[in-house]
Amino acid sequence: MKVWAWIAGILAGIGLIVLMGWGDGGRTVAGRDREAFAERSAQVLVPAPAAVGTDVTLNVVVADSATPSEVKTSLEQVQGLLATAASQSGDQKKATLQQADDTLKIAIDATKDAAKNTSNDVTKLHLLVLAQLQEQISNVIQIQIEPL
Repeated sequence: MKVWAWIAGILAGIGLIVLMGWGDGGRTVAGRDREAFAERSAQVLVPAPAAVGTDVTLNVVVADSATPSEVKTSLEQVQGLLATAASQSGDQKKATLQQADDTLKIAIDATKDAAKNTSNDVTKLHLLVLAQLQEQISNVIQIQIEPL
């Protein structure tokens, strides 16, 4: 019996070595988690405008596949206005930031309308979170307007 125990132990050890050497096929997650590997939760992005700035956060929203094309156009206009405002001062900067905020509010309404009109619940939730993210960007812009 002792001999069979040794043989079984050696085979098990060889099996473990082969499995470790074989690798995981390049996967970093297993099972059901792999089904949504390309998706990420937009909810964790909500504090992003305050953390990394509005320009980076707008890039994320524009690049998101769920963002409707008409919203992307408005957000690209907002990006341009924010870039222009960065080189301005005083009343010009305030007017440009206000225009960016107004354009962003139009994009927020369009995103909420797209969420309302979709029949897919997952897409609806994703769009609502993106709208919330855009509202946070608007809040940051309003904070920039206040001292001017």
